Amino acid sequence: MSLSAAVTVTVVPNQDRRPINPLIYGVSAADTARMTVVPYPLNRWGGNSVTRYNWKVDVHNTASDWFFMNVPDGNPNLNNLPNGTSADAFVQQTLARGSQPLLTVPLIGYTPKYLGITAANARGKRWGFGVAKYGAQNENECTRACQFDPNCMAWCKTDAGNGSCSSGTNCTNGQITGNDTADTSDPIDATFVTDWMTHIAGVLGGSGRLSFYALDNEPMLWNSTHRDVHPAPLTYDELWSRTVTYAAAIKARDATAKTFGPVEWGWCAYFTSAADAAVGPSCVTGADRQAHGGKPLLQWYLDQVCAYQQTNGVRLVDYLDIHYYPQGGGIAFGGDGAAAARMRSLKELYDRNWISESWIGQSGEPPMYVIPRMKEWIAGHCPGVGLAITEYNFGDAGPSSALAQAESLALFGREGVDAAARWVAPGADTLVEDAFKLYLNYDGVGAKVLGDSVRANTSTTPDTLGAYAVRGDGKLWVLLFNHTNAAQTVNVAFGMPVTGPAALWRFDSTHRLGSGGSATVTSGAISVTVGNYGAMLAAVQIPPSLIFADGFESGGAGAWAP
Repeated sequence: MSLSAAVTVTVVPNQDRRPINPLIYGVSAADTARMTVVPYPLNRWGGNSVTRYNWKVDVHNTASDWFFMNVPDGNPNLNNLPNGTSADAFVQQTLARGSQPLLTVPLIGYTPKYLGITAANARGKRWGFGVAKYGAQNENECTRACQFDPNCMAWCKTDAGNGSCSSGTNCTNGQITGNDTADTSDPIDATFVTDWMTHIAGVLGGSGRLSFYALDNEPMLWNSTHRDVHPAPLTYDELWSRTVTYAAAIKARDATAKTFGPVEWGWCAYFTSAADAAVGPSCVTGADRQAHGGKPLLQWYLDQVCAYQQTNGVRLVDYLDIHYYPQGGGIAFGGDGAAAARMRSLKELYDRNWISESWIGQSGEPPMYVIPRMKEWIAGHCPGVGLAITEYNFGDAGPSSALAQAESLALFGREGVDAAARWVAPGADTLVEDAFKLYLNYDGVGAKVLGDSVRANTSTTPDTLGAYAVRGDGKLWVLLFNHTNAAQTVNVAFGMPVTGPAALWRFDSTHRLGSGGSATVTSGAISVTVGNYGAMLAAVQIPPSLIFADGFESGGAGAWAP
């Protein structure tokens, strides 16, 4: 294994102190049985399919992901509905693992049709764009399903169209229009959500409580993902109107509930509405934004949150919730072929000078620095709101996916994210799961990296090595991330007296997460070798006489608000 020139990392344990909220180590749709191995602190019930989820009959709608179709969840006891639903199980099992559920509730105003528990077709499949009713379409469920399932005709529906068309009476600009929302959905209002809250409270009884509610999912995409019921592009005003209606009802039902909004999909939706995006030409200008003082959508949204609180004494949104996916080809959800670009894409999260290599930078957009930008918008428009990133993904294959995942968690801690949830939970016993175990169970018997982020300076660039430090519980941890395809020697100076040896854990292109042995501490420093596309955690003890000597451990770190 070839080695590159040695890199020096210097920890400055009393500077840039920032408490790390454990909620940043969250995921979506975790297998709760697997949470005995990786105890994710936050487990999100989210995605397109839960925008229209009917908790009364345990049916979700797949939206544009799969032919705008109502699909029953696998409830084993229909006579017991609405008890025993998939949502009930998700909340109960997540709480039983000591994790917090983040439940997405609908703002869209529709839910899968409910005809009564005993009705023969109350839970049957339904679809938004029937071919017989609306005419020929470019694809139906069977033409797609039969590409991967030789037994497709036993279950697929040839009448279930995708809503796209080439011609016909109901075809406008390549889409079926004028469809009837009642084909799949019934209208709802805020009582649908508050009744659900009452139901969950009854199910939980004294076994816990549900605290976190997400205000739907990516509403600025509804005119695409849920266009069978919401074909009109959402505006600034409609977004806020729906927020007021539903969030106020949630807060009235449970004044201690914490809400996440507006749960927007990505870069363009940080700045403007779907109404502006529908006419273009760019994602940051348009008549809707201009009619609202020219303010980026999320700035304006935060203004409304604090204005409402000042008038009514209630903060309707506790966490500014955004989604972030690196847009470069093959990075999110991709394989390992984009390794170098994947690691560079991390700079979109924090670097004020980095121009994205994706279409975002190529179209003339400014540096993204997503996390500091959002923190500044919060500070300037509604101080005290938390920051959540409840969907992101750096791929699922190969060591660079795991490395980027692991370093993104370090970045979330250093930059001050308050909650995060990867889309989705990594597969069991994978390198990407190891990225979470590095923080949540690195030794296999429950050891966690918890405390405050502190400064770690490096003699090289972030393109070569990422270095981070965390101080807490009488320990000092250093996290090293090698972005190169060659092993690196790293000399780490801890910046304070520590007790060695340093215990090491690591994963890289040829090793799963495991012990890397130990390193001798000499004059407050160690020397380690980090494998190619590898991560290393070095843990040392702080002498008891120094734990409170500099005032670091006192001062209320870990008091999580909002």
